[in-house]
This record gives sequence, structure tokens and C-alpha cells, in this order.
Amino acid sequence: MRNAPGARFVRLTTVSDVAAARILVARLEVEGISGRIHSEALGPYPLTVGQMAEAEIWVLDDRLEEAGHILLDAEVREAVAPAVPDGSPPRETLPELQVIAVALIAVVLFTVVVGFMRVF
Repeated sequence: MRNAPGARFVRLTTVSDVAAARILVARLEVEGISGRIHSEALGPYPLTVGQMAEAEIWVLDDRLEEAGHILLDAEVREAVAPAVPDGSPPRETLPELQVIAVALIAVVLFTVVVGFMRVF
């Protein structure tokens, strides 16, 4: 699909950082949709804290709807894909680690309670 002669770039979405934006723009470019990234983190004095780390993805207005569908499809596929890269089922948490975690939390709570008792 060719871009219309008078097409202009419009904001498609905003993501949390430049790395995520680069991945999404690469996904769009595979589908033949040109994308641009705008972010404070790309300037001469990169700001990568809080909202200043956010990156906007811009596409041509005549491909906006198609780009939105592509990113939505990619997000849905990622959500339903297995978390383990080799396709094996996810490993269950070892019961020993759960016991250790509970014991550690109990020790911390005990220490806090004893500390408060000494204050009063």
C-alpha cells in the first residue's frame, strides 16, 4: 500500500521508553508502515526519568488505522504467548523457596515489632 501524496505524520501512541518504541516501530516497518519516534530521551541531553522517558510513535495519517491494528495484534499475541521462550510449560515455584520467603517475612515483622516495643 502506497502512502498518499499529502499524508502527514500523526501520533499513534505513547510508550514508556525509547527501547519499547524502537521495537514497535520496527514491527510497523516490517509491515511497510513508516514510523517516527519523538522523545526527550533522544535529544542532546537525554532525560530518561518518569514522563520524560516516554516516547511517542508517529505514523502517516493514511496508515494510522492499519498501524493501530498491527500493534494491537502484536500485543494480544504477546499476552497469550507462553512466558518461557523454549515453549516448555512454566516451572512451578519450589515449595522450599516459598517457605524461605515466608520465614524471611516473619523475621522482618518480628524485628519491627520488637523495635516498636523497645520504643514504648
